[in-house]
Amino acid sequence: MGSEDRVALKFAYDGSSFRGFQRQPEGETVEGSLVHALAKVGAISSPRECGYRSSSRTDRGVSALGNIISIRTSFPLGSLCSAVNSEMEDIWAYSAIKVPDDFNPRGARQRWYRYHLAKSGQDPKLLKGIADRFVGVHDFSGYARKDDRNPVRKIDSITTRDAGMFYEVDFRAESFLWNMVRRIVWMMNEGSSGRMDLDSIGPESGKTPVRIGLAPPEYLILMDIDCGVAFPVDARASVGIRRTVEGRLKRHAMAMAFAELLAGQACEP
Repeated sequence: MGSEDRVALKFAYDGSSFRGFQRQPEGETVEGSLVHALAKVGAISSPRECGYRSSSRTDRGVSALGNIISIRTSFPLGSLCSAVNSEMEDIWAYSAIKVPDDFNPRGARQRWYRYHLAKSGQDPKLLKGIADRFVGVHDFSGYARKDDRNPVRKIDSITTRDAGMFYEVDFRAESFLWNMVRRIVWMMNEGSSGRMDLDSIGPESGKTPVRIGLAPPEYLILMDIDCGVAFPVDARASVGIRRTVEGRLKRHAMAMAFAELLAGQACEP
């Protein structure tokens, strides 16, 4: 191996398989599995020594198509994704690029989340109208889990789209507070279903909803992070990921076929 470079790694993961993203003393996490795989293949010795940096720490149950970390490593760039993928399950690295040493994925230009809101009688016009109330600069302290961060955030856009069984609700912003997207979606769902007074919904200080719940995390995906650099897909890693995806699709298709047969059997007179 040659001299060390700072490398940014882009990856996807199935959040239902982990106890969240951030490393914890107990339980398997995305970050813990990724760091372990990097160390096992010899790409790093430890997170501290490699200058490990991460972009977005998703909640337990939340999946991602495009999260990013960066490390210093001398591991061959063209082999890094395939190497770490061989040591991980339910996490797939698909792009590795050299970046400047001051590159920090935490300082992204924009993050894109998509929530798959199951249809259950919502008014689509109300759904969009409620979403529009949260766009722009607001104090979101009432719509996030409290911590020491500044609660003022700017949401660039929230769009809704009919996608069959779901409404796809896309959020774009530079950064989000903890639980912020899931709390807003919960309010959108309650208001558009007629279960919440519309005058009480919004980020303004005068709005006083009776309560604010949390939409389930399993329907939320971190779609992408814009760090101002392009991430070409690694061809070798792509082949392995495609095989894994095809296997999963077949298993899910069989599960759906069985569910339909079971439903038909149960409905027979």
